[in-house]
Amino acid sequence: MELRKKLSQLRKEKGLTQLELAEMLNVSRQAVSRWEVGSAVPTVDNLVSLSEVYGVPLDDLVRFEDTKVEALEETPAAAENPLAPAPARSHTTLVALLLAVLILVVGILIGINLQQQPEQRAFPVIDQNSRVTVGDLGTEDVLSVGWLEKTLTDIEEEAKWLEEQSSAVQSLP
Repeated sequence: MELRKKLSQLRKEKGLTQLELAEMLNVSRQAVSRWEVGSAVPTVDNLVSLSEVYGVPLDDLVRFEDTKVEALEETPAAAENPLAPAPARSHTTLVALLLAVLILVVGILIGINLQQQPEQRAFPVIDQNSRVTVGDLGTEDVLSVGWLEKTLTDIEEEAKWLEEQSSAVQSLP
């Protein structure tokens, strides 16, 4: 509720006229009228005096909204209908829930892949002496597809040889 409406309502509840209130505060009746129509605002000293006259805390007097009244009005409605829908939650809760579900699904898929037999895995485990085949040896046209079969030791030796060749080329004048 706006300050001007509060001032008018509280004065009427106390049964005071604008003139009587003005005399209590040592201001003119026109000043009280301007406060109640919203064309002027009382000074801090006058607000303190008004809160004392009306018997309300200064904080309640100057707040834009009367949260106490609104809270009391909402409580009975919620008590009457316990099945009423809860207030809308923010989108962050929904995003967090979707992210958690996505992480759970990815974890399950990884777990399923790790539990499969080595020959069924998408990426088989290779030890030092295993042979690595690139290409598809199961086709009839092997030469057109091409293939390569090497152990990890062979690959490491070739990498070492390439490094030696590279350093030899760099040392040339």
